[in-house]
Amino acid sequence: MATIDTGHRALCHALFDAIEAEDLDAMRACYAPDMTLWFNVTGKEVGGEDTIAAQIEGRKIQRRRTYDDRIINTFDDGYVVQYTCNVVLHDGKRRSLSACAVATVHDGRIVRLAEYMDSSKFGAPR
Repeated sequence: MATIDTGHRALCHALFDAIEAEDLDAMRACYAPDMTLWFNVTGKEVGGEDTIAAQIEGRKIQRRRTYDDRIINTFDDGYVVQYTCNVVLHDGKRRSLSACAVATVHDGRIVRLAEYMDSSKFGAPR
């Protein structure tokens, strides 16, 4: 289990670090070719390339996004991560969202993500 735990934790950090760095190729490297993401706010499931396109769109309104306070719990075929998504908009306003993601992992890559965010804070810049 120690090897699986270490690998899943590294994969989780690699994905968040890639998103923060806007490294789309590194994001793709974390995803299996048929990866899907379900997002509680929309209730929709999308593919890996759609998640990357969403990152590109997000940068049009966000100057910086960080994934802080990561708490990762692993299991045989994946992990659960709790985190705070901190965003700075181009106008300097800030938002912090509490979130959780459940990842299913096969062969060292993410095949499915289910992401849950507290959407009540979407409209509350500070």
